[in-house]
Amino acid sequence: MRGPIDGDSIEQMKFVEITGSVDADRPLIYLWEILDENGEVCCRYVGKASRGAERPRTQYRRNVNNILQGRPYRKGKPDQFRLIHRQMADAVLSGQKIRLSFVCNVADGEDINALERHWQSHYSSLD
Repeated sequence: MRGPIDGDSIEQMKFVEITGSVDADRPLIYLWEILDENGEVCCRYVGKASRGAERPRTQYRRNVNNILQGRPYRKGKPDQFRLIHRQMADAVLSGQKIRLSFVCNVADGEDINALERHWQSHYSSLD
């Protein structure tokens, strides 16, 4: 993937958010999906957010926009973007839709890591 060239317009990540009945201010499990030109899901990523939806809403957009603008991931780790960041950047460049869904909240006392693994397994079995 190339970075922007002088005079090029820089693409920005946009996505549709589906909240359902999940409380976005509480710990949650989220699902990113990339849809192909036919509206079919071609990529999924399940993650966890112990402080609610703000991190997936902002950090993924920042990371994808950094890729699109040719900027590093972090100063000390310039090339440490995860595969999902790169897939999302490719989706932006190819005009594919990106969707963020909140799967469920994490109950008090529930192991967020185990719940994340459960949903990763669930969604990977759908592919």
